[in-house]
Amino acid sequence: MAETYLRQSPLAHRALDAQANADTDDAALVLTERRFLAKINIRGKADSAAVKAAVGVELPQAPNTVAEGNNLTALWLGPAEWLIVGPVGAEAAIEMALAEALDGASAAVVDVTEGRTTIRVAGDKARDVIAMGCPLDLHARVFAVGQCAQSFISRGPIIIHQVDDTPAFDIQIERSQADYLWTWLRTGGEPYGIAVATEPETDNWRRPAKRKSKDAS
Repeated sequence: MAETYLRQSPLAHRALDAQANADTDDAALVLTERRFLAKINIRGKADSAAVKAAVGVELPQAPNTVAEGNNLTALWLGPAEWLIVGPVGAEAAIEMALAEALDGASAAVVDVTEGRTTIRVAGDKARDVIAMGCPLDLHARVFAVGQCAQSFISRGPIIIHQVDDTPAFDIQIERSQADYLWTWLRTGGEPYGIAVATEPETDNWRRPAKRKSKDAS
């Protein structure tokens, strides 16, 4: 008999739901594990218009920028590499739509959902805490909403994306280093006051409707 796959967060042992604070308004640092977000990597000569028609978000062309659309976020990772992040459970549908749209192109579409988790770091002290271990210049004049980068926090390679002006940052890290990063962030934030938050795991992504051809009768 085939074994049933048990999907588990790399931070499941921490029971973060039980630690969640009902009120996070007064916390200088709020940590949230954004579990199981869909993550699809695209490499190669991918046509942005075809991608947008297929899934509803274009591929950003400027280095270290982000595009948003149809409840998806596309991050520029390199001259011919992007990461599309979407709601929980949407990875199979997104991957299929992209594979169909880029069929015949010199591009690879790979589901990398299980390889990383995402930790959101938000609050007045978010920049200060991250900057303790990250070599990027995170000053608001340099790194703002809609920007992303690949870097390190302490010894862990990350992808960081500023989400809003709270400020809030989404940090993606490999599963094997997720617990290390969580511990590092908690330790760095303790002098300021920390709250733990949770978010619902809902699949609210839908593939865009195909446009009818003008020649269609």
